[in-house]
Amino acid sequence: MTRLFSAAIALMLTFTISCRNDDPVIEEPKGAYQNGILVANEGGFSTPTSSVDFLSADLSKQENNIFSTQNANATLGNVFQSIGFKGDLAYLVLNVPNKIEIVNRYTFKKVQTISANLEQPRYIAFSGNFTYVTNNNFSDVRKLNIYDASNAFVKSIDFDRYAEKVVAADGFVYVQTDGVTYDANYNALPTGHTITRVNAATNNVDPAITLTDNGMIKDMVADKNMVYVLSGDNTNSYLYKITAKTGTFEKVELSGIKAAKLSMDNNKLYFISAAKKVYSFSGNTATPLFDVTTNYIYGFDVIDGNTYVSDPYFSKESTTRIYNSTGTLLKTLTTGVGTNGFYKN
Repeated sequence: MTRLFSAAIALMLTFTISCRNDDPVIEEPKGAYQNGILVANEGGFSTPTSSVDFLSADLSKQENNIFSTQNANATLGNVFQSIGFKGDLAYLVLNVPNKIEIVNRYTFKKVQTISANLEQPRYIAFSGNFTYVTNNNFSDVRKLNIYDASNAFVKSIDFDRYAEKVVAADGFVYVQTDGVTYDANYNALPTGHTITRVNAATNNVDPAITLTDNGMIKDMVADKNMVYVLSGDNTNSYLYKITAKTGTFEKVELSGIKAAKLSMDNNKLYFISAAKKVYSFSGNTATPLFDVTTNYIYGFDVIDGNTYVSDPYFSKESTTRIYNSTGTLLKTLTTGVGTNGFYKN
């Protein structure tokens, strides 16, 4: 009887433990701003009106100025340029105060500030243990700053032309070393047409890639293995598909389209034209999707199938419109001063 009883108890314990191991694991939320959209508001050039807004994934909740709210009413600064993500951290790149505020991306509590050797920082990327930041004052500062895992300054790489967008893919960092100047009538003119490749293993420059059209670079995005560059003139546009490991590229002509901004969502490319029409891009074919309403193209992104477009103002709050995949207007929101970007969090 004792052996039978012991065996029964052992079997019951085994069943209980097995059931517990099969219970679903409930992940604790990491913070109030998990699973939503961060809206970057550039602010005014001479006024500290930069901010970050938060939208819930279902677009039902909006909270404005979350950096200030979560950091004892601290002022973010002027000319908030871009956001980069590294693990649980968000890097907020501020052009005029020459700083990068690092926050927990889910709570927005400040963690650290980078200011060493920054001169009007623009965009940010990460590869391995290093952080890469472009600096560009549209005059004599044209460089890429490199920081180590502790965010200490390592070195700068100077360029002959402007340093703008920067992305990382497959162990290489690609820098848009192309700029825009203006003639006496304020018509935009290209000041170079190259993408500079940096080997992240050595942090040295590989040969630059010279694009083969006569326009100017509009935008650049990347996935794990590819870099995509949008270029064009007043008549045609071109999409360059660069294999990150080798630097070789394929060029696709977008005839009769004046493209403006590029986005990637769930491994699919989208762009918006100066005519305010959104396109999807598959293989070598651009497909027009729908028109959007805005005074001019500034902030644009596609996130989880929805298209976000800003109608920016720099002395008052901006308007953001959100469209679904068929072009139905889902929401019209009031966002901060100079809304310039949208980021999935």
